[in-house]
Amino acid sequence: MRSLPTLGGATLALAAGMSLGHPAAAAPCPTVMPVAGEKSSPFGAARGGRGHGGTDIRAPIGSVVLAAAGGVVTFLGRFHDYGLMVEIMHSDGSRARYAHLARFAPGLSAGDAIRAGQDIGILGRTGRTTGPNLHVELRREGRPVDPWPWLTRAACTEYQEVAEAPDTPSR
Repeated sequence: MRSLPTLGGATLALAAGMSLGHPAAAAPCPTVMPVAGEKSSPFGAARGGRGHGGTDIRAPIGSVVLAAAGGVVTFLGRFHDYGLMVEIMHSDGSRARYAHLARFAPGLSAGDAIRAGQDIGILGRTGRTTGPNLHVELRREGRPVDPWPWLTRAACTEYQEVAEAPDTPSR
């Protein structure tokens, strides 16, 4: 078992080799929190006459941002109010966006295969933001869905069942 970044004081851990996918989850279950920090703005909160399409995690400028789950980089660049953003498409077709970055990980390019926990950038304050935070957005079929259950694994019941299963095979 390896310890991973914390979120709101909770340390996440993952045993090597676990299968984390679950058909009811919005995307393959993440194995890491993308940045250590606390939720500062939830999904759906009203912002300037429109809803908030993701969740913001408050963290210091300069924090390393990690991919929460594996996939392929589909976008890397400046995108409207997001500022500098990385978008990763997962195996089920859902896409995670990581916004307000100061810079991207060296050598990272669109089309690169990414593994969970891989460095994708450094947190900044680019785009439209009220302070230093990582905006995490999860899109399914082009529409934003609440990423918090995905990030905290609340939607990943298979992960919980595997984690609690005994080590010996059943008969």
